[in-house]
Amino acid sequence: MFNLNRVTLLGNVTHDPDIRSTKNGKPMAFLSVATSRRHKNQDGEYVSEPTYHRLVCWGTLADLAKRIPKGAPLFAEGRIQHSTWKDKDGAEKMSSEVVVDQLILLARDGTKKTAA
Repeated sequence: MFNLNRVTLLGNVTHDPDIRSTKNGKPMAFLSVATSRRHKNQDGEYVSEPTYHRLVCWGTLADLAKRIPKGAPLFAEGRIQHSTWKDKDGAEKMSSEVVVDQLILLARDGTKKTAA
């Protein structure tokens, strides 16, 4: 049986990247990207339905992410990763994120600016 965990996103960055480092000094960056689904509602009007995605970048990609401003159009590919943990009150929490392995910053006209 074959398996594939692959995500491709084309959207806009919703806030400036959150840049961090691991205890070993390895750079990491968290980004939020919004994608939009446009469809007709019951009244026949077009509506836009946004979905927000949390991305995590490591190493060279994290260094590139430092330069990506809020609102920038972005192409990202990677895999989905789910994490669970307990908060300070002991409640179990879960999150999903895309671990990025390809990142392309796009110009406003849709052309490629920077890739890693």
